[in-house]
Amino acid sequence: MRSTTVFNNSRICLCAGRPICGPRRLVRHFSAEPFPLANLEASLREELTSRPANQILEYLTNTNSHLLNITLADFLPPPCYPAEFSKTDLQTPRNKFKPGAIVHQAGFLPLGHHLVHFPPQVLNSDLLPDGTDNLHWPGPPFTRRLWTGGSLSFNRNAMFGLHTNNMSAMCKEEITDVWTKGTDGDEKVFVAIRRRIGGFGKFYEPPQWRGRAKPEWGTLDGNSDQWGKRSKMGKLALVETRNLVFMKKKPESHARRDSQLVSSAMKPAHTPDFSVSLRPTQDLLFRFSALTFNAHRIHLEKEYCTKVEGHRNLLVHGPLSLVLMLSVLRSQLKEGEMLVEFEYRNLIPLYAEEQMKICVRRDSKKDDRLDVWIEEPGGGYAVKGTALIDKDYVLETKSLRDTPGGEWLEDQASNSVKDGLDPEGGESAEGESPFKVRRKFSN
Repeated sequence: MRSTTVFNNSRICLCAGRPICGPRRLVRHFSAEPFPLANLEASLREELTSRPANQILEYLTNTNSHLLNITLADFLPPPCYPAEFSKTDLQTPRNKFKPGAIVHQAGFLPLGHHLVHFPPQVLNSDLLPDGTDNLHWPGPPFTRRLWTGGSLSFNRNAMFGLHTNNMSAMCKEEITDVWTKGTDGDEKVFVAIRRRIGGFGKFYEPPQWRGRAKPEWGTLDGNSDQWGKRSKMGKLALVETRNLVFMKKKPESHARRDSQLVSSAMKPAHTPDFSVSLRPTQDLLFRFSALTFNAHRIHLEKEYCTKVEGHRNLLVHGPLSLVLMLSVLRSQLKEGEMLVEFEYRNLIPLYAEEQMKICVRRDSKKDDRLDVWIEEPGGGYAVKGTALIDKDYVLETKSLRDTPGGEWLEDQASNSVKDGLDPEGGESAEGESPFKVRRKFSN
């Protein structure tokens, strides 16, 4: 069969039968002539990478992060909790910056918790039949989607991290590449997505902004002079890549057959230095779906998984696996270490109600590298990742004026300094900034 790709600029929603504001819909007509896989790849790459960037503005508070902590608390040991969380007090903590506190200890978003922020802004009527959004969909006949991996890069200058004190922040999301694999009739479309995330340094104000300019992306992107040191990330907090694969629908008989199969996986070559075993439940998957605004049916409906997708149970989310790995990794970072790069690949699915083990091992030859992986019930690789850490930073007294939101924070602190008192009631040295922040000398 040969498929000819055309673009429909009317953008009609397949589910609702009405125009939408999303990307152009891809339409294929089939003929009897063969259509080379390379031509399919080229046409899809041209169409998907030309879609406009999706910009998601959000005001960050600690509510979502705290709910994620509660969601994971019964599945992870206390050493894997963020420093400010405790199971003995489940009330949402108050935002508070204390003079003299290290900046990353004062309300900054825990490692990986950006995943419960910046969800896709899509109407319910614009969701696809499997519950996914249409922002990255290549069009029919590719009706099944899986998360295959990705990477994270964090700004080495901790001053530009995301905090939860009503910071206004933006995620700029765009499709950067498309490629195809498979054989005729069993083509798979891979879509690479880049998300650049940063804070604007302005605190929340009511939406009646008469005469005030809305935040613009240009103030975050590109290179920035960070105390005399150049940074390729500018004032961005992090850059994330996500890789998705889209596949054709399975015949029901094939789906039922595949749901009975047990995948075999390669066994790890090394023993972990630290590991955490857990059994994800249906409730855990539901709560994480709610936190991430994710209606994908492979995480919510077992019958859909077995009869349509060919899986034996509900699938654990790709981003949930990532959050779990980062939580366990964080517990193994030594004082004075920060994560700067993380790459991972999802090799085989992880399922609800099945044992999984999250493992961390320091590389014996490279001090700045840790291996992080998840083992499926048989002990083989399900997810495989690599972390790069940085040790080269010190604590130094510095103004928070360059920190997103720091103007307000320092003003609050300076009011206390003018009175000769800090918030704890003690005297403070005249003219000294009460904030000690973490500075990275090389980037």
